[in-house]
Amino acid sequence: MKAYAVLVVYNKKLTDCPSFCSAVKEPDVQLLVVDNSTDELIHNQEEARKAGAWFLSMNGNKGLSGAYNAALDRLESESGDWVVLLDDDTVIPDEYWKQLRQEVPDAIRLPVVRTYHGEIISPAEMKHDIPRSAKSLDCISNITGINSGMAIPKRLMLTYRYDENLFLDFIDHQFLKDMKQSGESVRILPVELTQDFSADAENIESAMNRFRILRSDLKVFYRQNPWKFRFLITKRKIKLYLQLRNLEVFCG
Repeated sequence: MKAYAVLVVYNKKLTDCPSFCSAVKEPDVQLLVVDNSTDELIHNQEEARKAGAWFLSMNGNKGLSGAYNAALDRLESESGDWVVLLDDDTVIPDEYWKQLRQEVPDAIRLPVVRTYHGEIISPAEMKHDIPRSAKSLDCISNITGINSGMAIPKRLMLTYRYDENLFLDFIDHQFLKDMKQSGESVRILPVELTQDFSADAENIESAMNRFRILRSDLKVFYRQNPWKFRFLITKRKIKLYLQLRNLEVFCG
Protein backbone atom coordinates (compact mmCIF):
# COMPACT_ATOMS: atom_id res chain seq x y z
CA MET A 1 0.00 0.00 0.00
CA LYS A 2 1.05 3.55 -0.71
CA ALA A 3 -1.13 6.21 0.89
CA TYR A 4 -0.95 9.98 1.12
CA ALA A 5 -2.47 11.41 4.27
CA VAL A 6 -3.60 15.02 4.04
CA LEU A 7 -3.80 16.85 7.37
CA VAL A 8 -5.16 20.40 7.37
CA VAL A 9 -4.29 22.31 10.54
CA TYR A 10 -5.58 25.65 11.80
CA ASN A 11 -3.89 27.50 14.69
CA LYS A 12 -2.76 24.27 16.27
CA LYS A 13 0.67 22.77 16.85
CA LEU A 14 1.28 19.51 15.04
CA THR A 15 2.43 17.87 18.26
CA ASP A 16 -1.06 18.52 19.65
CA CYS A 17 -2.72 16.71 16.73
CA PRO A 18 -3.28 12.99 17.45
CA SER A 19 -3.74 12.28 13.74
CA PHE A 20 -0.28 13.73 13.01
CA CYS A 21 1.31 11.49 15.62
CA SER A 22 -0.48 8.48 14.11
CA ALA A 23 0.31 9.05 10.43
CA VAL A 24 4.02 9.79 10.80
CA LYS A 25 4.57 6.36 12.37
CA GLU A 26 3.41 4.50 9.27
CA PRO A 27 6.21 3.64 6.79
CA ASP A 28 3.89 3.36 3.78
CA VAL A 29 2.05 6.62 4.51
CA GLN A 30 3.40 9.94 3.26
CA LEU A 31 1.91 12.73 5.34
CA LEU A 32 1.20 16.10 3.74
CA VAL A 33 0.51 18.91 6.21
CA VAL A 34 -1.43 21.87 4.84
CA ASP A 35 -1.31 24.76 7.29
CA ASN A 36 -4.18 27.26 7.30
CA SER A 37 -2.99 28.90 10.51
CA THR A 38 -3.28 32.63 11.14
CA ASP A 39 -1.55 32.60 14.53
CA GLU A 40 1.99 33.89 13.95
CA LEU A 41 3.20 31.98 17.02
CA ILE A 42 2.38 28.66 15.37
CA HIS A 43 5.44 27.28 13.55
CA ASN A 44 4.68 23.84 12.15
CA GLN A 45 7.06 23.64 9.23
CA GLU A 46 10.11 22.51 11.20
CA GLU A 47 8.10 19.93 13.14
CA ALA A 48 6.74 18.53 9.88
CA ARG A 49 10.24 18.37 8.37
CA LYS A 50 11.66 16.53 11.38
CA ALA A 51 8.88 13.94 11.11
CA GLY A 52 9.43 13.40 7.38
CA ALA A 53 6.15 15.03 6.40
CA TRP A 54 5.65 17.32 3.44
CA PHE A 55 4.47 20.83 4.30
CA LEU A 56 2.40 23.45 2.53
CA SER A 57 1.64 26.85 4.04
CA MET A 58 -1.53 28.54 2.81
CA ASN A 59 -0.27 31.88 4.21
CA GLY A 60 -3.49 32.40 6.12
CA ASN A 61 -6.83 30.64 6.36
CA LYS A 62 -7.93 29.91 2.80
CA GLY A 63 -10.65 27.51 3.93
CA LEU A 64 -10.76 23.75 3.88
CA SER A 65 -11.63 23.45 0.19
CA GLY A 66 -8.70 25.68 -0.72
CA ALA A 67 -6.36 23.61 1.43
CA TYR A 68 -7.58 20.35 -0.09
CA ASN A 69 -7.15 21.70 -3.62
CA ALA A 70 -3.59 22.81 -2.82
CA ALA A 71 -2.89 19.30 -1.50
CA LEU A 72 -4.34 17.65 -4.60
CA ASP A 73 -2.22 19.88 -6.84
CA ARG A 74 0.85 18.79 -4.86
CA LEU A 75 -0.06 15.10 -5.12
CA GLU A 76 -1.21 15.11 -8.73
CA SER A 77 2.01 13.67 -10.17
CA GLU A 78 2.57 11.19 -7.32
CA SER A 79 1.66 7.53 -7.71
CA GLY A 80 -0.14 5.65 -4.98
CA ASP A 81 -3.26 3.82 -3.83
CA TRP A 82 -5.05 6.13 -1.40
CA VAL A 83 -5.54 9.74 -0.38
CA VAL A 84 -6.58 9.80 3.27
CA LEU A 85 -8.15 12.93 4.78
CA LEU A 86 -7.30 13.58 8.42
CA ASP A 87 -8.71 16.12 10.86
CA ASP A 88 -6.41 17.66 13.44
CA ASP A 89 -8.72 16.62 16.30
CA THR A 90 -9.24 12.93 15.52
CA VAL A 91 -7.65 9.95 17.27
CA ILE A 92 -6.52 7.42 14.65
CA PRO A 93 -5.88 3.94 16.10
CA ASP A 94 -3.22 1.67 14.62
CA GLU A 95 -6.03 -0.64 13.51
CA TYR A 96 -7.12 2.00 10.98
CA TRP A 97 -3.93 1.65 8.95
CA LYS A 98 -3.87 -2.14 9.34
CA GLN A 99 -7.41 -2.37 7.99
CA LEU A 100 -6.75 0.02 5.12
CA ARG A 101 -3.83 -2.15 3.98
CA GLN A 102 -6.29 -4.99 3.48
CA GLU A 103 -8.61 -2.93 1.27
CA VAL A 104 -8.51 -2.75 -2.51
CA PRO A 105 -8.72 0.90 -3.70
CA ASP A 106 -11.89 0.28 -5.70
CA ALA A 107 -14.24 2.42 -3.60
CA ILE A 108 -14.23 5.28 -1.11
CA ARG A 109 -13.96 4.04 2.47
CA LEU A 110 -15.59 5.73 5.45
CA PRO A 111 -14.51 4.64 8.95
CA VAL A 112 -16.93 4.77 11.86
CA VAL A 113 -16.33 8.07 13.68
CA ARG A 114 -17.64 8.65 17.18
CA THR A 115 -17.57 11.65 19.48
CA TYR A 116 -16.00 11.30 22.91
CA HIS A 117 -19.56 10.78 24.18
CA GLY A 118 -19.96 7.71 21.95
CA GLU A 119 -22.31 9.24 19.37
CA ILE A 120 -21.74 8.03 15.80
CA ILE A 121 -21.33 11.02 13.50
CA SER A 122 -20.08 9.14 10.44
CA PRO A 123 -21.16 7.34 8.36
CA ALA A 124 -24.55 8.98 8.15
CA GLU A 125 -27.54 8.77 5.85
CA MET A 126 -28.54 11.42 3.35
CA LYS A 127 -32.33 11.75 3.43
CA HIS A 128 -33.96 14.29 1.12
CA ASP A 129 -30.48 15.80 0.65
CA ILE A 130 -30.09 16.37 4.41
CA PRO A 131 -27.50 14.35 6.38
CA ARG A 132 -28.98 12.50 9.34
CA SER A 133 -27.57 10.10 11.91
CA ALA A 134 -27.85 6.51 10.76
CA LYS A 135 -30.10 4.30 12.89
CA SER A 136 -28.05 1.30 11.88
CA LEU A 137 -24.78 0.97 9.97
CA ASP A 138 -26.13 -2.18 8.34
CA CYS A 139 -28.87 -0.56 6.29
CA ILE A 140 -27.84 2.90 5.08
CA SER A 141 -29.57 3.43 1.77
CA ASN A 142 -27.86 6.71 0.79
CA ILE A 143 -24.54 6.90 2.59
CA THR A 144 -22.68 10.07 3.43
CA GLY A 145 -20.06 10.97 6.01
CA ILE A 146 -17.42 13.36 7.21
CA ASN A 147 -13.89 13.96 5.97
CA SER A 148 -12.19 12.59 9.06
CA GLY A 149 -10.48 9.32 8.12
CA MET A 150 -12.06 9.20 4.66
CA ALA A 151 -9.87 7.06 2.37
CA ILE A 152 -10.21 7.88 -1.32
CA PRO A 153 -8.71 5.90 -4.21
CA LYS A 154 -6.03 8.21 -5.56
CA ARG A 155 -7.21 7.82 -9.14
CA LEU A 156 -10.38 9.73 -8.20
CA MET A 157 -8.36 12.76 -7.12
CA LEU A 158 -6.51 13.29 -10.39
CA THR A 159 -9.25 15.47 -11.85
CA TYR A 160 -11.52 16.32 -8.90
CA ARG A 161 -11.24 19.74 -7.26
CA TYR A 162 -13.30 21.02 -4.34
CA ASP A 163 -15.71 23.94 -4.65
CA GLU A 164 -13.92 26.79 -2.89
CA ASN A 165 -17.24 28.56 -2.35
CA LEU A 166 -17.62 26.01 0.46
CA PHE A 167 -15.28 27.26 3.16
CA LEU A 168 -15.59 24.57 5.84
CA ASP A 169 -18.96 22.82 6.15
CA PHE A 170 -20.64 20.26 3.88
CA ILE A 171 -17.48 19.89 1.79
CA ASP A 172 -17.50 16.19 2.62
CA HIS A 173 -21.18 15.75 1.75
CA GLN A 174 -20.72 17.58 -1.56
CA PHE A 175 -17.70 15.43 -2.42
CA LEU A 176 -19.53 12.18 -1.72
CA LYS A 177 -22.59 13.42 -3.59
CA ASP A 178 -20.42 14.23 -6.62
CA MET A 179 -18.67 10.87 -6.46
CA LYS A 180 -21.88 8.85 -6.24
CA GLN A 181 -23.37 10.81 -9.12
CA SER A 182 -20.35 9.82 -11.21
CA GLY A 183 -20.92 6.15 -10.37
CA GLU A 184 -18.35 5.63 -7.60
CA SER A 185 -19.06 3.41 -4.60
CA VAL A 186 -18.80 4.30 -0.91
CA ARG A 187 -18.22 1.57 1.67
CA ILE A 188 -17.77 1.43 5.42
CA LEU A 189 -14.29 0.72 6.75
CA PRO A 190 -14.76 -1.52 9.82
CA VAL A 191 -12.69 0.49 12.28
CA GLU A 192 -13.61 3.24 14.76
CA LEU A 193 -12.08 6.69 15.17
CA THR A 194 -12.77 9.21 17.93
CA GLN A 195 -13.23 12.90 17.18
CA ASP A 196 -13.40 15.98 19.35
CA PHE A 197 -16.33 17.42 17.40
CA SER A 198 -15.54 21.12 16.92
CA ALA A 199 -19.15 22.23 16.38
CA ASP A 200 -19.75 22.06 20.13
CA ALA A 201 -18.63 25.60 20.96
CA GLU A 202 -18.79 26.69 24.59
CA ASN A 203 -18.94 30.49 24.38
CA ILE A 204 -21.14 32.87 22.45
CA GLU A 205 -18.36 34.51 20.42
CA SER A 206 -16.85 31.29 19.07
CA ALA A 207 -20.32 29.80 18.62
CA MET A 208 -21.49 32.74 16.53
CA ASN A 209 -18.32 32.77 14.43
CA ARG A 210 -18.79 29.09 13.76
CA PHE A 211 -22.47 29.62 12.99
CA ARG A 212 -21.72 32.34 10.42
CA ILE A 213 -19.41 29.96 8.54
CA LEU A 214 -22.06 27.24 8.63
CA ARG A 215 -24.73 29.64 7.36
CA SER A 216 -22.55 30.73 4.43
CA ASP A 217 -21.68 27.16 3.45
CA LEU A 218 -25.23 25.89 3.75
CA LYS A 219 -26.38 28.71 1.49
CA VAL A 220 -23.97 27.44 -1.18
CA PHE A 221 -24.81 23.76 -0.70
CA TYR A 222 -28.58 24.39 -0.80
CA ARG A 223 -28.59 27.11 -3.42
CA GLN A 224 -31.16 25.10 -5.38
CA ASN A 225 -33.24 24.37 -2.25
CA PRO A 226 -33.56 27.57 -0.16
CA TRP A 227 -36.24 26.08 2.11
CA LYS A 228 -33.81 23.38 3.25
CA PHE A 229 -31.27 26.09 3.99
CA ARG A 230 -33.78 27.98 6.14
CA PHE A 231 -34.86 24.77 7.89
CA LEU A 232 -31.32 23.75 8.86
CA ILE A 233 -30.33 27.24 9.95
CA THR A 234 -33.38 27.53 12.19
CA LYS A 235 -32.66 24.09 13.63
CA ARG A 236 -29.06 25.11 14.34
CA LYS A 237 -30.15 28.34 16.05
CA ILE A 238 -32.48 26.43 18.36
CA LYS A 239 -29.68 23.99 19.21
CA LEU A 240 -27.30 26.86 19.98
CA TYR A 241 -29.87 28.55 22.18
CA LEU A 242 -30.47 25.36 24.17
CA GLN A 243 -26.71 24.95 24.52
CA LEU A 244 -25.78 28.54 25.42
CA ARG A 245 -29.07 30.01 26.76
CA ASN A 246 -28.31 33.25 24.97
CA LEU A 247 -30.87 34.99 22.75
CA GLU A 248 -28.07 36.50 20.69
CA VAL A 249 -28.02 33.34 18.61
CA PHE A 250 -31.31 34.39 17.02
CA CYS A 251 -29.83 37.71 15.91
CA GLY A 252 -27.03 36.22 13.85
